[in-house]
Amino acid sequence: MERRAQTIVADLPFGQPPKWALLERQLIDLMNAAIDPLLEKYVYSDGTIMWPTKEDHVGVDALDDAYESFHNWPLFYLLGGADRFLDLSHKEFDAITEQFTRYDSGHGHPMVVKEYEQGYDWFHQGEGYLFFYLLCLADPSNERNMDRAKRFAGFYMNEDPDAPNYDEKHNILRSAHTGSKGPGHRNFSGEPWHYEDWKKWYGLPFLDVPGVETVDDLKDHDKAALMGTAMKERQAYGDVAVNLAVTTMLANAYLLTGEEKYKAWIRTYVDGWVERTAQNGGILPDNVGLSGIVGEHNGGKWYGGYYGWTWPHGWETVGDAAVIAGQNAMLLFQDASYLDLPRSQIDHLIKLGVRDNGTLYVPHKKGDPFEKPPYNCEPALKNEQGEIYRHDGWFEYLPMDSRYIAHLWNMSRDEADLARLVTIRNSKTREWEQVNMLRKKDQGGHEQAWISYLQGDYPAYPEEILMHNLEQVYGRLQFMRDDTQDPSTYGDWYLQARNPVTAEGLTQLTLGAPQPDYNGGLLMASIRYADLERGRPGLPADVGALVEHMDAEGLTVKLVNLSVSQKRELAIYAGAFGEHQFTTAAYRTRSTDGDGMEEAVIEDNVLEVTLLPGSEITLHLGMKRFAHDPAYTVGSR
Repeated sequence: MERRAQTIVADLPFGQPPKWALLERQLIDLMNAAIDPLLEKYVYSDGTIMWPTKEDHVGVDALDDAYESFHNWPLFYLLGGADRFLDLSHKEFDAITEQFTRYDSGHGHPMVVKEYEQGYDWFHQGEGYLFFYLLCLADPSNERNMDRAKRFAGFYMNEDPDAPNYDEKHNILRSAHTGSKGPGHRNFSGEPWHYEDWKKWYGLPFLDVPGVETVDDLKDHDKAALMGTAMKERQAYGDVAVNLAVTTMLANAYLLTGEEKYKAWIRTYVDGWVERTAQNGGILPDNVGLSGIVGEHNGGKWYGGYYGWTWPHGWETVGDAAVIAGQNAMLLFQDASYLDLPRSQIDHLIKLGVRDNGTLYVPHKKGDPFEKPPYNCEPALKNEQGEIYRHDGWFEYLPMDSRYIAHLWNMSRDEADLARLVTIRNSKTREWEQVNMLRKKDQGGHEQAWISYLQGDYPAYPEEILMHNLEQVYGRLQFMRDDTQDPSTYGDWYLQARNPVTAEGLTQLTLGAPQPDYNGGLLMASIRYADLERGRPGLPADVGALVEHMDAEGLTVKLVNLSVSQKRELAIYAGAFGEHQFTTAAYRTRSTDGDGMEEAVIEDNVLEVTLLPGSEITLHLGMKRFAHDPAYTVGSR
């Protein structure tokens, strides 16, 4: 790896090694070994997975779930995990891609065509292709993935005649399902939408279908047929808000290649949604017809689109898509105004919110008025009569997950976004002052606690989150040891529940970043590292890192070399993609007089540090944020 940056030598002995540094290295070592039981028991030697179990399986919408099972392996490699995580990540992506070409989508062609999803919504594609984005970042010189990245992005720029997904005239994607086979209108069969147990947790796509007032009504064949027809008529054609997550696929291609056409597409597409939001009174509409008109196929209603405000997740899906698009646009164009797309939605929901015992409950869904709850709304806020609280079509009032605002603040460093985080604090979980055993796909959910630590209000967080992460890994290892389940009974989630890699704590503490948005966001990190001796990304062996503070002017990071005999040499990049610029560095060495600080002018997006054995250094890094064109290979443009 070429050495070209200013170098700082750390020679200040730490005496007693910090507990957080010991825990970081313990966690890295544990996860390096923890994947062997998973691979031996649940993955075939060629990398293919044990579910689906039949080669001729038809209609299994599970490509995203297969990729998700390994989503954070490239991220762990980027953090300093073993070399083999990169090789295994390539192997698994290739094996799963090939495996799912052998499964019929249920529409007469394979689930994977031209190595890409034949046609599915961007809630699921975003989850699945998070693995691909991180793999491209971890190994940007890989020619096969470079080719894939350009081809995949091209499916949304009409570069493949078999995939005319984009309507340039109306600036829309032509369906809620898109992919390598083009607009997925075919996936909306119009067949009866019958009752299934999972539907009772999410409700009905529409609340105005005659005779269909609750999920239980779908047990009636005729009523299920009415709902199926309505879904095909209203949701099969035109664009939806969740498609904003496609911007990461285009951004991924740009970060690999630097080709301006990808940036131009993102600007045009996101600007279209920004304009529709402004025309809709500041609320992001969730459906646009084939003529570019909001509500065109849905009776003029701006809500009710596929994976939109009404069904199935409401704000959780709309919010992730808006945050992802806002982040991508800000990264590529250094324009913070794009963050107003998600921020304006958050402010609107907060304004509609209701406080109960100190916690703000905000509406997560918008739909037509109803007399009785259309599904099981048990967690939602209720009035004094025990009825689900609703107002002007807004319903399912719940505490807001902190991840949306945490991602905003991570990009903006705006004090007003910190104030928003305080506004939505959940007084029941007291999430800003303790680590909780959460059940999330990415094994995360501690954004409030992490940012509280950065503000100086939760000093024990580094040790507590790392202990929690160790518990997660040991818990999954025990689960695998005790598991006697027959592989033929597995579901699409079977590997996700067994993946022993957990990256939240290491990402927050070492990179000063939240985990990437699970629905397809990029790694928006304050800094990241390269091991100069081994010529690869991540922290060198024996090195711990702790970002102690971040604000609009820069950050403070402490580095520790636990080796008693070996020096360690690393590079620190200003941003995951070199998009920021270090301006100054203040630090102490053994020769520093009294309480004084050494000061250096950097003016670069990379800084090199040599850590002598048993040494530590605390770097106060001034930073000009979003000063460089981002790239996966820092300094390539």
